[in-house]
Amino acid sequence: MRIKRLLFACLIAATAFLFLCGNLRAQVQNKNEIVGLVIDANSSPVAHASVIVKNTKSGFSAGTSTDSAGKFYFRNLPLGDSYSFEVSALNYLPQTLAGYSIKKDDALSLLVTLKQTLNILSEVVVVGYSDKKKSELTSAVTTISSNKLKDVTTNDVGSMLQGKVPGLQVVSSSGAPGAAAEVRLRGVSSINASQDPLYVVDGIIGGNFDPNDIETISVLKDAGATAMYGSQANGGVIIVTTKKAKTNKIRFEAKVTSGFRTPDYGNIKMMNSSQLYEYQKELYRDYIPGDTGNTYKIDLIKFYNERPLALRDQSYNWLHDMFSAAPVSNAYFSASGKTEKADYYIGLTYYDEKGTFMNTKYNRINVRANSTYRFSSKLSLTNNINLSAYKGKSYNYMDVYYAYLNMPWDNPYDSLGNPLYVDGSSPFKWWSRDKVNPIHTVKHSDYPYKGLNANYDLVLNWNITPWLTFASSNRVGAGTSKSTTFVDPEAAGTYHGQGFLNEQAYWNYGLISNNLLRFNYAITDLHKISGLAGVAVEGNWSETMGAQGRGLPPGLRVLDVVSGTPVINGDNTESHITSFISQVNYSYADKYFLTASYRMDGSSAFPKNNRYASFPAVSAAWLINNEDFMKSSDKIDMLKLRASWGITGTQSIGASRYLGLFSLSSKYNNTTAAVPYQQPSPNLTWESKYQTNIGVDVGLFTRITLALDVYRNTTKDLLLQVPQPPSVGFETKWDNVGEIVNSGIEIGLNTINITTKDFEWSTDVNVSFNSNKLQGLPTQLIKTGSSWGISQIYRNGGNLYEFYMPKWLGVDAQTGAPLWEKILTDANGNVTGKETTSDLNQATFQESGSALPKFQGSLTSQWRYKNFALSVNAFFVGGNKVYSNNLRFVINDGHEPYYNQMVLPKNYSIWTKPGDVATNPSSANSASSNLTSTRFLEKGDFISIRNIALSYDLPLTVVKKAKLEGITLSLTADNVYTFTKFLGQDPQTTIVPGDYSMPGVSDFKYPNNRQFLFNVNVRF
Repeated sequence: MRIKRLLFACLIAATAFLFLCGNLRAQVQNKNEIVGLVIDANSSPVAHASVIVKNTKSGFSAGTSTDSAGKFYFRNLPLGDSYSFEVSALNYLPQTLAGYSIKKDDALSLLVTLKQTLNILSEVVVVGYSDKKKSELTSAVTTISSNKLKDVTTNDVGSMLQGKVPGLQVVSSSGAPGAAAEVRLRGVSSINASQDPLYVVDGIIGGNFDPNDIETISVLKDAGATAMYGSQANGGVIIVTTKKAKTNKIRFEAKVTSGFRTPDYGNIKMMNSSQLYEYQKELYRDYIPGDTGNTYKIDLIKFYNERPLALRDQSYNWLHDMFSAAPVSNAYFSASGKTEKADYYIGLTYYDEKGTFMNTKYNRINVRANSTYRFSSKLSLTNNINLSAYKGKSYNYMDVYYAYLNMPWDNPYDSLGNPLYVDGSSPFKWWSRDKVNPIHTVKHSDYPYKGLNANYDLVLNWNITPWLTFASSNRVGAGTSKSTTFVDPEAAGTYHGQGFLNEQAYWNYGLISNNLLRFNYAITDLHKISGLAGVAVEGNWSETMGAQGRGLPPGLRVLDVVSGTPVINGDNTESHITSFISQVNYSYADKYFLTASYRMDGSSAFPKNNRYASFPAVSAAWLINNEDFMKSSDKIDMLKLRASWGITGTQSIGASRYLGLFSLSSKYNNTTAAVPYQQPSPNLTWESKYQTNIGVDVGLFTRITLALDVYRNTTKDLLLQVPQPPSVGFETKWDNVGEIVNSGIEIGLNTINITTKDFEWSTDVNVSFNSNKLQGLPTQLIKTGSSWGISQIYRNGGNLYEFYMPKWLGVDAQTGAPLWEKILTDANGNVTGKETTSDLNQATFQESGSALPKFQGSLTSQWRYKNFALSVNAFFVGGNKVYSNNLRFVINDGHEPYYNQMVLPKNYSIWTKPGDVATNPSSANSASSNLTSTRFLEKGDFISIRNIALSYDLPLTVVKKAKLEGITLSLTADNVYTFTKFLGQDPQTTIVPGDYSMPGVSDFKYPNNRQFLFNVNVRF
């Protein structure tokens, strides 16, 4: 009911808003005239479009063109009832509108939306520190416009890009409110250094923005484009260009989105009370391994004595109560305008998301203002400011864990509806193993967080001569955040009767300044040269401070009142980068293009002798369709070959890796004592990625474009903690050893399949393949481990994130015992054979597949019929392995009889007697069956219906009555359905290693959500 009321309120608000706008903008129309507006898919005016009006009866014909605001006029037209309009513009598909009539003293208003052709060689693309026409690009760049991003409503730009860029892997590893997707471009190319792409906002590294303020996004993939960012571009570069004024009149846009989310539990359906009751009968089957007197029958008398029959009808659905549908809303308003001297854009967004899990939420407000003032034709000043504030509530992993595993036989509420306090001494029977009521825990704990960020940009552009300009781009930024963990004294568990409070505060501030000279000079009509040179400096400072303590009086949650001694922590870091940047572009006859760049970076993250590194790049392109022998072809719009080579690096390795460090966490004689903590590495240097890319771009029939890229990226001098001899006194030391090679193919295809006056159908398809290999490591095998014994290894010739564990062979049909594979070797280590074993300790650890996918892609199909539009987006991932760690709990073969279990899939069965061919061992003979092995390692392949969007543009007659430019209503559904054989929560698992996570391991995450939204977009 709450969701329905919210949707109804949004509709009422939208109606009132339209009525108000209609009254504010009322104006007098001339009679016997036609007034029209020509816009593109982004609702931006199309200037200088040709408009021809014809009357088929009288033969009357007249023509005009649109002004800078996209408007056109015809006055005093002859009366008639069969006018047609032909509208065309450069780089747009022509459109014909027919069947209009002009009556006496009448006026006709037209709104014409032109679709861009797929091949726009003159389109300007933002790359590096400059802009280039699409025809001039020599590197691998994918550009996404805002209209292709806005099908998904989210606070995270990574989620908006999911499935839209070839080679860009986007993983939604958590459905928690405000969670950001993990983004990787062309595979993972480092083990310990950050692999996040570098975000550049309005030409300056870093910065904050809101997805509603985005105009375009350019994804730079190869070194021909990314090397301009040198030491920060190993993970690729994503360039965000925010909205600015486009017309000479004041334009407003308002968008209201409201809907709800539901949790997606994946392929895990937990048992209800009766299902669990029947399942647990297997624990009472008369079977003792090795005993000749086994009857293999269930001892029902013992079962009923220990499991009262009343339990079968005593059912409680933990997931249903701890998770629920939750509202989400997004409101956006913008105003923009332009004059001869200045232009401006102001955007305001409020995002509100309630979590599907109890007591979780996220709110964010963002204000952005962009303005440019032109002092003269030579000098202009741009000011951009972005302010954002957020707050929310997080959760405890264990509460999600118990939501799945607590028994349905336990009721968490007392007779008054209050959550029960539960511990080992509770007077009532509590069946769940850990004697914890997570609902009581959630009600008596809190995990709030909040933060504030501010960025200010000052950009000076000086046109010194017609071919030489100077630009100084500067940004200062600051941010602060605070997170709290609070446990009430009434909560069960470790802090019962005491309470616990932990507060952590974080501050950061920084500045960046780019000062560049740019030139663009036409030597002759055939020879053109352009480029830039300059310097950049960047500094960042951060501080953390926190404290925690036990012993809180009831009702208080401030550190001043903790009765125990508070534990204080804090640190600060400082980093600096200085850079020299240069680039030269040469073109001949608009057919041959050459680009060379060179950047030198100096970073405080490295010792003085290795502080500076060089990052060169060169790229070239041949625009074959501009050759004389191709100009006669009316079928090929574009045919271009590209090639690039270059080096990028990374300095995101953490502070002070090269220094010898001491830990000051110990005491001696009641004073602080220093203990050696890290061995110095005075020769530590940069990880460097050597990139090669060859590509081809094809455009056919003004309807089809194809981009094909083949690449090979080799990251050298990996930063690893290398094992040290015992005599050194340290187990490991940071060093540069080994290489990672990523090679692959990317294909992007865009087509307009059908286009008529009333109907259009277009598709976007992309697919990419990536191979990841390690080489040059100091030892043949480097093993990593985490909880539950899950291991991954690094070895020469192997894959990154390769699982390493015993191979599961199923269940012994005669004994019901689990089986694993044992590899036999001779004294020299040569393999002599294989055999099965029921002893896990005898099983052989083997390479079992990588967490990284071998291929991924997407398909987007868009249909338009008159004012209706429908789009469907699906993406797929394959070739990777995911360890479903959840299964060791929810299919535990009776190891944990007081955990709830999942409903077994149809092809699963439990061994009950000799001769059974079963998937699950007997509970009496299942020692070690739920320990780590390939039993729970599954294929991570899936196809997901990412988004479905249905929209309707209100007719022009309705829009004009309200004195508006356009009204769009739409319904969207996100994460609609996932097709997969993966057994577990979700095949989308983290690809980022951490202290409590491992790439490719699924472990009771906050489930992703399905999202259903209603949108109203008004332009005036």
